[in-house]
Amino acid sequence: MSRMEFNVQLQSEAVSRSVKNLVDVGLQKVPEAYIRPENERPTASPVYSESIPVIDLHGFDDHNQSTVINAMSKACEEWGFFQVINHGVPEGVIERMVKAHHMFLEQPEEEKSKYKAEGHEKPVLYGTGFTAKGQKVLEWRDFLMFIVAGTIDAQTLQHWPPVIRDSALEFVTEVRKLAIKLLSGLSECLGIPDILQSVMGYERLLLNYHPPCPNPDMTFGLSGHSDVGLITVLLQDDVGGLQVSHNGRWVAVQPISNAFVINVGDALQVLSNGRFQSIEHRVVPNYNQARISIPLFCAPANSTIINPIPELINEHNPSKYRSFTFGDYVAYFHNRPHSGKADNLAFARLD
Repeated sequence: MSRMEFNVQLQSEAVSRSVKNLVDVGLQKVPEAYIRPENERPTASPVYSESIPVIDLHGFDDHNQSTVINAMSKACEEWGFFQVINHGVPEGVIERMVKAHHMFLEQPEEEKSKYKAEGHEKPVLYGTGFTAKGQKVLEWRDFLMFIVAGTIDAQTLQHWPPVIRDSALEFVTEVRKLAIKLLSGLSECLGIPDILQSVMGYERLLLNYHPPCPNPDMTFGLSGHSDVGLITVLLQDDVGGLQVSHNGRWVAVQPISNAFVINVGDALQVLSNGRFQSIEHRVVPNYNQARISIPLFCAPANSTIINPIPELINEHNPSKYRSFTFGDYVAYFHNRPHSGKADNLAFARLD
């Protein structure tokens, strides 16, 4: 079989293969299933070199708490994104998680495919792109997702891939502590101590892999969207590719070694009655290098009623959103393709 014939075959099999597998066996052109319309490609809008806020959490628990909380509040109001350093998650935990992620990726496709399944409520899910209904164009990534609810017991752990189990458990345990600290600080920003921690019901741990892309100007690693939950705590490597919408412009998030990127989710925007802003963001692939990222999504339980916190509502600050269950909102999100943020919050907005 000639190289041209081989690539034609790969193109026809693209939907059924992982992106990593396509690249590993020699794909030379992005398959049609991944190509965005010209007006939706990464090159359709310029990217600017501003920086999202970087917040040093040193002293959060004592002498520097008010300074840190004020910085978090400003970042959530003006950007919806910030990075944290001196966050307390040990470097060894981060290093072991990244190593385990790579070990999972290097397994044979047959082994990884054991975790393929339909739906988003499986305890572990391996897949490619974004599997929402109605998604017309695939996204240049493979992923492994874990649903974590409360205590992680032995029954839960038995579903996790052995090669990654111990490192993922350690990582979730430590990053959850950071998430609770951040939610505590944001509760203080709202003037209602501990309110946001009380809303957190479960987490999703997601391991993203974006292989090198032969045509990075034609596709997205993740197209524009906002996150549905309270906050996302994201570890990214040094390759870059995350972009945030800010004042109508796309801003590249510059990687900082061992830092975490924090962003506001739609549920937190509603709970804060719009004070904290969930922001559209996207990922562009890289021609030469693979990129990994590991977000922990912190969210309410599906049965939780989401509406603006009553203590925040008054005649000067009327409610901007209706009440809904978080599960209904998640179902809405997963039944429509990624198409930016505005359409998501139309689900809840009163005006």
